[in-house]
Amino acid sequence: MLFTNALSLFLPISASLVTPITCLAVETISHRDNNPRSSQTQLASGSAIEYGKVSNSLSWQASGPLYSGCNLSGAKISDCYQLSLSSVATQNLEDYGSSTPRQRTEFLTASAAAGTTHKYQWSYFLKSPVGTSTHFFHLMQLFSRDDGGPILTLDAINGVIAIRDNYRDCSKTGCPSIPLNTFTDKTTIHTVAVTYGSSNGSFKYVITDSATSNVLLSYSASGNMGGNAS
Repeated sequence: MLFTNALSLFLPISASLVTPITCLAVETISHRDNNPRSSQTQLASGSAIEYGKVSNSLSWQASGPLYSGCNLSGAKISDCYQLSLSSVATQNLEDYGSSTPRQRTEFLTASAAAGTTHKYQWSYFLKSPVGTSTHFFHLMQLFSRDDGGPILTLDAINGVIAIRDNYRDCSKTGCPSIPLNTFTDKTTIHTVAVTYGSSNGSFKYVITDSATSNVLLSYSASGNMGGNAS
């Protein structure tokens, strides 16, 4: 699975029980809370792409500032990682020499084999204001190395938070979307159950408001869910 943001937060899936992967709070540098960072540990500075591990099964890479511990007002997450990316498109880039440089912060688990079933749960807080465009801005993705790209994603795009499914017809599966402002400035709980495989896979994703337990968005699909996947 992948988390992203005008950055690209990558969070693959792999494990067998409903396990908290990580908890995230996301801000933009230009609108950062002015709370002290004394309770935070800086993991990445934002001057170059950096890499690290949360645990043996969860890694991260970040081209923008990344902290262990959160100081964002409203983010009700105890075990928290806070990240930000500059609103200036030429800053916090993963590869300054690339023809398509990107801002990227990703949390990812180890690859999972086809035929295995995995369940994950994490908390997420996206602080406003967050701009969107017509270009992809992944908040999460199910990534298949066997297929060379994402199977499906959760995107912030054109003012909405939306599921994008690259292997099924959304007019038939009903890929849902919600207004961006119904997702920001609240702690959301994300629950995923996935069985990997090129033909007999399945995927169920539910996002709820942690304060009210109301379901904000849900999506289920079957078929190709990739292999050697995250």
